[in-house]
Amino acid sequence: MIHAVEEQPLTVRAQNQYSPDSVAVSPLSLYSTGSQLDIELRPPHDMSGYHWHSQVEVNIPFGGDVEYLVNNKPFVLKEQHIGLFWAAVPHRLTHAGNSRNMAIINVPINLFLSWPISRDLLNQITNGDVIQSANSSLVSEFEVVRWEKEMAMTELGRQQLVIDEVCLMLKRVSLDGWDRLLETNNKKTNTQGVSQQAQAHVQQMLEYIAHHQNSQLTIKQIAGHVGLHANYAMGLFQRVMQQSIKQYITSMRINHARALLSDSDRTILDIALTVGFNSSSRFYETFQKHTGVTPGEYRTMSREDSRWCPEASGLPNYDQGACDGRKPLVTGVNHSVR
Repeated sequence: MIHAVEEQPLTVRAQNQYSPDSVAVSPLSLYSTGSQLDIELRPPHDMSGYHWHSQVEVNIPFGGDVEYLVNNKPFVLKEQHIGLFWAAVPHRLTHAGNSRNMAIINVPINLFLSWPISRDLLNQITNGDVIQSANSSLVSEFEVVRWEKEMAMTELGRQQLVIDEVCLMLKRVSLDGWDRLLETNNKKTNTQGVSQQAQAHVQQMLEYIAHHQNSQLTIKQIAGHVGLHANYAMGLFQRVMQQSIKQYITSMRINHARALLSDSDRTILDIALTVGFNSSSRFYETFQKHTGVTPGEYRTMSREDSRWCPEASGLPNYDQGACDGRKPLVTGVNHSVR
């Protein structure tokens, strides 16, 4: 059984400005099969804290390297290389350097899972790795500008053309090879393909978890939602996501806790309850198992990093907390992450 705080099902809504409520929205609650591919080209900026959203994020800096933090681990994305990671893991751009522009492409996870690209690449992304294309200059600023314009058109054929071209770009990364900038501890991958039906079942399970993550969930409930036996549903989820349902939920909650420990002054008990644990002892035990340190030690380590201290940096409160890719999100009455 997967335990969570007993509350009403969480709904979230977009707003125009970030607020303290944005950081309380769990990465688990953001999955939606109704989201669209989103593309923009703009100058990157240093971020004052972590943010997260449900899509797979593709970043391509032009003019210079950029530096990030993910779970308090730094990495550098090289100029004109394609960077790729699941943005549900809280992340933060800490140094834009000399980069004049950056392509920011947000791919809905259900679309990403359906694309005919390397299973090894897919598995690494869904387990929280950050990858970088082995080759540079696979995409130009001109192409990104064209994609951005065509995705804003009402003509569905134009939008589909962009989706196909972004898929082919990632297929080229699959064929050319990539480097792992950040690696998880999970080295086991399944390179075999999975059926579209299996993907559809897993997408339904992910959306069910998103809408009910703050209530008590069981494997039987999740499986029943998609009309499957519990054991069969667990096997499907494992094959598609390369982790169990429980591992997925727990890792998302721990990632959320890491961001709150780094960026906020909330008490550890408050953080434990916010991310979905019903006791501080259970939270301490799970957090230490996943990170190797206690929550207090993690908070101290993150604030010893010179890239911390958002108040001292003078940075505006950009992109701190949950968002839909662009707009910040808070708890609300209407589910609008579609």
